[in-house]
Amino acid sequence: MMDLNKEIPYENLTQKDIMQFLLHSTQHVATREELESTRVELKHEISKVETNLKEEISKVDNRISQVETNLKEEISKVDDKISNVETNLRKEITKVGSKFDKIQWLIVATLLTVVFKDYLLSFFSNIH
Repeated sequence: MMDLNKEIPYENLTQKDIMQFLLHSTQHVATREELESTRVELKHEISKVETNLKEEISKVDNRISQVETNLKEEISKVDDKISNVETNLRKEITKVGSKFDKIQWLIVATLLTVVFKDYLLSFFSNIH
């Protein structure tokens, strides 16, 4: 059998060669109806793929919205906890500040007592 992909010299063509060439050519030629049906099938398949992709995108969008909502809720909870901690810290700082003031006055009073001990003893002894 001869290779039909290479050129056949026209002067040496036989009826057998021509028939084989025509048979080979017709096997690779599609009819208009086949092409139209293939085009319609491809459009249909493309439409299905588009629909599936749109559905998947919609699902992903919904998931993203859910995650976003959950993250906002979690952030809000964390903000509330931080606010509570700040409030508690401010209360504790105020308590420590008032205790420090009391201790400071006690230290001052103790120093004054030590410094003026003799004067106080003489004062109390003169009263009796």
